[in-house]
Amino acid sequence: MSEPNASIHEVMAGVIARELRDRELWFLGMSTGPETILLLTRIPIVAMALAQRTHAPNSWMLVAGWVMNPDVSKAPTRMESEFGTGLGQWPAEAYNNSLAMSYVAARHEIDVGFGSAAQVDKYGNCNTVAIGDYSRPRVRLVGPINQPGHFSLFGREIIIIPHERRNFVDEVDFVSGAGYRGGPGGRERYGLRTGGPTMILTDKAVFRFAEDTKLATLASVHHGFSVDDIVRNTGFVHDYVPSTVPETPLPSNRELDLIRESIDPRRVMLPGR
Repeated sequence: MSEPNASIHEVMAGVIARELRDRELWFLGMSTGPETILLLTRIPIVAMALAQRTHAPNSWMLVAGWVMNPDVSKAPTRMESEFGTGLGQWPAEAYNNSLAMSYVAARHEIDVGFGSAAQVDKYGNCNTVAIGDYSRPRVRLVGPINQPGHFSLFGREIIIIPHERRNFVDEVDFVSGAGYRGGPGGRERYGLRTGGPTMILTDKAVFRFAEDTKLATLASVHHGFSVDDIVRNTGFVHDYVPSTVPETPLPSNRELDLIRESIDPRRVMLPGR
């Protein structure tokens, strides 16, 4: 049997695209560091464009809070800067006043957001503030930026992180993005009536949250990895592996053609295979 033709980044883009629905507003902020920019910014941009070209043509992609439905194939930047000249030169359907974003979010008009973290716990709570005690941390992180708003105001949040054992913990050291807190009813106890994380996507696997317990559960493993690989690289201590774990679906040939020939023909967003 021949090896799948899709790269791991194309697989991740396909997972995100299938999560998106028609007639939605998707918000993508910016990120820092080469790996995080790839995972949290560039892959979701390709995924949103793929969804728009397949099953969600009436949805809106909002990049950095002000670039609306950009032409991804003509991206003048690799997304290194939120307010640099690159984004302002990107052909798009419209440019929004970024100051208006707070009103759009507060009205719960954003259906999907994308977030990352140094730590994510079994209930999807995220930490981008500090490792260790907050007053005397072992590591001071970048800070929450807009993560509290993402997790409290958006319809649902897709968490995207590199799959390293240290990133998966039983309980985060600081909550910068509220997942399901302590389990069912946890968000409601904090006044969060809607929203919450819908999945954790990594470069090895997909986790989802069980409806009855709100615990992260292994949903699929990407091609080339095994369940044992996931267990070795995941710090969760609860029982998160079901009896049967499928392989993550690969993008179809049509989806790969769209990504490579129409959406990202210059390979600005996704690395070459």
